[in-house]
Amino acid sequence: MEQKDPSSPIQQKRLDSWKAIAIYLGRSSRTVQRWHVEFGLPIHRLGGNTGSVFTFTDELDDWMRVCGRTAAEKPSAFAPPPTTLMPHSHRILETGNEVRDLSGISDQEKARSAEAVALARQMWQVLSYGNLAVIARCFRRAIDLDPVNADAFAGLSFAMIVEGLWGLVPPPVAYNAARIAARRALEIDAEQPEALSAICWLKMLADRDWRGASRALDEVLRLEPQSRRARIGRALLHIAEGDLQKASGLLLIVALQNTLSSPTMAWYCRSEYLAGGSAHAIHQIHQYRLSGRSGPVVDAIEAMASIQLEEPDAQIERIESLLAASPHHEVLRGALGYAYGAAGYAQEANEVLNKMMRSDARQRKHEPYALALALIGLNRKREAVQQLEQSYRDGSIWSLGFLSDPILDTLRNDSNFLLFLSKVTYPVAEETALLIPSVVDIEK
Repeated sequence: MEQKDPSSPIQQKRLDSWKAIAIYLGRSSRTVQRWHVEFGLPIHRLGGNTGSVFTFTDELDDWMRVCGRTAAEKPSAFAPPPTTLMPHSHRILETGNEVRDLSGISDQEKARSAEAVALARQMWQVLSYGNLAVIARCFRRAIDLDPVNADAFAGLSFAMIVEGLWGLVPPPVAYNAARIAARRALEIDAEQPEALSAICWLKMLADRDWRGASRALDEVLRLEPQSRRARIGRALLHIAEGDLQKASGLLLIVALQNTLSSPTMAWYCRSEYLAGGSAHAIHQIHQYRLSGRSGPVVDAIEAMASIQLEEPDAQIERIESLLAASPHHEVLRGALGYAYGAAGYAQEANEVLNKMMRSDARQRKHEPYALALALIGLNRKREAVQQLEQSYRDGSIWSLGFLSDPILDTLRNDSNFLLFLSKVTYPVAEETALLIPSVVDIEK
C-alpha cells in the first residue's frame, strides 16, 4: 500500500461508500467488507446498524499500520484461496490425491444434482430429528452427480452442523466436516449465502470467536435480511450473552414464519426455560406436540423444565416415558439421572450414569452435558464441572446456556465452576435494539 503523508489534508478525508473505501485502500469492495467482518476495519454507519457506511482516512491509515499486514496475509474464512477450479467449461477439480476432469459432467447429471438439492431444501422446510440424515444424503448425492454444485456443498455444511448440534455426530467431527464443505462451496461461489451463514455458525460454535461471529452474522443479515439461519445464529449469540429476552423474541419470530420446521420452536422453548419461564416452555411444548411435531431435543427441554416446576421425584415417571420414546438421546437420559439423584435414588442415578459411560465405550463419544446433569443430581460437583468444560470445548449447543441454565444453579458458588468460567469466554451483550436489518445496497 502506498504510504501517505500524515500532514496531508486528505488524511482527514471522509469516505462515504464501500467503493470509495476500496479505492482508497487499493482493494476490492468485497475485500474491504471482509476486512471489516474478520479483522475489525473501522467502519461507521449513519442511522444505526442498517445505515449507509462511512469512515475517515486517518482511521484507515492507523488500522492498516496495526492490522493491515495480518489482514492481507491471512486467508479469508469467507473466501478461501482459489483451487484449480476454473470458471470455464473445461474444469479440473483436485480432491486429495484425485484429479477429476469435470468437463465430462453431462447436463443430465447437473439437472439431477439440482433436483437433489431442491428435494433436500423442501425437506428442510419440515426439518426434524427423523429426516435430517435423509437431507444430508440428498446433498451428498447432489455432490456425487455434480462436484461443482456450490448449493449442495453449502447445504451439506449446514446439515453437518445440525447433526453435531443434535448429537447425531460428535460435534468436533461434524463441525470439521461442515467447515470443509462450506469452504468448498465458497471456492465455487464466493457469495453463496448458506455457506457464508455456515461459517458464521462455526465461528460461534467451534471457534468461540464471539466477536467475529457477531460481525459476520450482521453482514450476512445486511445482505440477506430474511436469512433464517443467520437470524437463528444471532438468537443463539443472544443466549450465550445471557440476553434471553432478545433471544426468545427473535426465535419466536422465526418460528412463526416457519411453522412446519421443528427446531426453531424447540430452541425458543429452550430460551424460555433458560429465562426462568419453565411453565411457559412446557405450555409451548404441548402446543408443539398438538401440531404433530416431536423429537428428543424438545423432550429433553421438557424434562429439564418440568424439574424446575416440581420436586424431581414427581417428574421421574414422565421423564422415563419420554426416554422410552427417545432411548438414544443422551441429554434426556442425563435429565433422568439428575431427577433420580436429586430425589435421593442414588443407585438408579448411578445406573443411568454407568449406562451412558458404557455406551460411550461401545459406540461413540458421549454428550458431556448429559453426564454433567447426572453428576449434579448425585452432588458430584467437581466431576460435573469437568464434563461441562468438555461440553464447552466440544462446541455443544447446550453450552451456550451455561450462564443461565437453572439446572446448574447448585454450581454457581462452587469454586471449580467459578474457575471454569474464568477460563472460558462468552460474548458480552451489546446495548442495541434487536437487529432485524432492512435491505442495504452494497456497492460492488
